[in-house]
Amino acid sequence: MEHLKNKLSIRHIFVFSTRNLSPTQRVKFHYALKGRTNPGILSQTNSKYLTKTIIETSEKTSNTIAQFLDNWNCSYNILKLSEGKSHLLVKYSTTQLNSTQLVQFTYGLYGRNKPGLIKRNSKEKLAKGYFFLEKKNSKEIIEFLNHWNCELLIEEVDLHE
Repeated sequence: MEHLKNKLSIRHIFVFSTRNLSPTQRVKFHYALKGRTNPGILSQTNSKYLTKTIIETSEKTSNTIAQFLDNWNCSYNILKLSEGKSHLLVKYSTTQLNSTQLVQFTYGLYGRNKPGLIKRNSKEKLAKGYFFLEKKNSKEIIEFLNHWNCELLIEEVDLHE
């Protein structure tokens, strides 16, 4: 989970949405984010692109990322993290599951006829493949992911308000 580790004590995780952008604007947004002919904002700020909706950056460059997302009219939330022990940032992979298993996995996690482990729009779910969990409440979800043989990358962090 080397890409999630940062030598700075405080990191900012931006969970953003590009739903308001047209398909053409999304392409332009990603060129501005990642670069194409010129370096993108990620390389300019030494930020990490974790998924299509999550960026990790240092506290020092978080205002630049926020301004970038504001300029593109993207909605976003920010988690302020530091090294600590109160929360877990969990990345998991379901690539080993076949389509039937993936459906069963999804129903177990989010529910169908009965409640799942978490709600679909829970604050615990950052994006596909990422959870942000309170350490004290994470055991059941970690066991569930292990039961499905998900590849897990877990980092212990602390949340700053």
